[in-house]
Amino acid sequence: MIGHLLKLMWNKRRANSMIFLEILLAFIVLFGVYGFLGYCFERYSSPLGFSYENSIGVRVDLPDDLDSLGAIQLQERIRRDLLDLPQVEGVTWLGPVNPFGSSTWMNGSEVNGQNIMAQMMFTDEHFAETAEVELIEGRWFEPGDYSSKYPPMVVNKEFQERYYPGTSVIDSVFDIGGEYQVVGVTGDFKFKGNFAENFPLVWYPQLHRMQEEDNSPFEMMILRLQPGSLADVEETIYKQLVAAVKSTEVVIWDMAKDRKKANRDIVVPIVILSIISAFLLINIALGLFGVLFTQINRRRAEIGLRKAMGATPSQITTQFVMEILLVTSAALLLGAFFAVQVPLLELTPIPGKYFYFGILGAIATILLIVVLCAFVPSRQAASLQPASVLHEE
Repeated sequence: MIGHLLKLMWNKRRANSMIFLEILLAFIVLFGVYGFLGYCFERYSSPLGFSYENSIGVRVDLPDDLDSLGAIQLQERIRRDLLDLPQVEGVTWLGPVNPFGSSTWMNGSEVNGQNIMAQMMFTDEHFAETAEVELIEGRWFEPGDYSSKYPPMVVNKEFQERYYPGTSVIDSVFDIGGEYQVVGVTGDFKFKGNFAENFPLVWYPQLHRMQEEDNSPFEMMILRLQPGSLADVEETIYKQLVAAVKSTEVVIWDMAKDRKKANRDIVVPIVILSIISAFLLINIALGLFGVLFTQINRRRAEIGLRKAMGATPSQITTQFVMEILLVTSAALLLGAFFAVQVPLLELTPIPGKYFYFGILGAIATILLIVVLCAFVPSRQAASLQPASVLHEE
């Protein structure tokens, strides 16, 4: 039977070639889309690592004539005054790298023959409490750590698992921008957004670095507020900060909205690719319906003759479905051959497992659509009565 179907396919190669090309193009697009969606979904499903709801970011312009000690004292006074507001539950100062911001700091070094590369954030001892960061081992900075032999450092779980899997790094000393001792390990932490890579990350105590290395004072804060209180307290916070720093250059933003902006760079391409994929699948469905109905009308005599010779309706249906499945399988095999080269040759930074998922997902989707679209016209062909069809001919 397969040989007979192959012969029929060859005789109608011009019509089948269009279906072949449509399915091949749809497979290539779906393969890429499914691979990318799987990659993005896994990233999105991993924890963000901190709280952003009911939180605001603040940037102030501290006076330029302050020395390090004066800047630290002003920051502490601002923090205490903000905490006196009943709507404010937590305040923390942090450096130029802030959640959902555009800045990224990287540093690396060679430790015991191993190249270590990590992102960097600078915060005070109140960051974990304010941002509700989960600590899976150890603790966050404490003021007493600043007088220790080595200043403290906190790392995330990805840092530990990538460079020291199965080993505790608590109390270990690393020379990354200076010698620091690890006092705590957090869970996942993706400050660039839900779709960001869970990259190795280290936190340094910002006030200690500013005091010891004469760095510029940090001028960003995160404030955790009581739920629903932002509209009521925003103006009060603004006026209080303007009075404290004697400057109107105070910027306040909602971190929940900032998260949406950070995710937009991934969400928009996902929506566009999904629309393109849906359009291609609809195009395939319409093309299959059109080709099959045309073939049935042209082959009415053949169908009537087969039924007159004893072919059952199920056999007629099976023949038409098998014909289109053979064309589909040929296109899918060719597409899969080229698609599998992407993970094998590591042509993209996306791990290969997502592309294998894309291949299987594209094959399953196209086969499902092809079978559904082929079934309706095939059932119509099977319902033709041989006497009326042969009489027409």
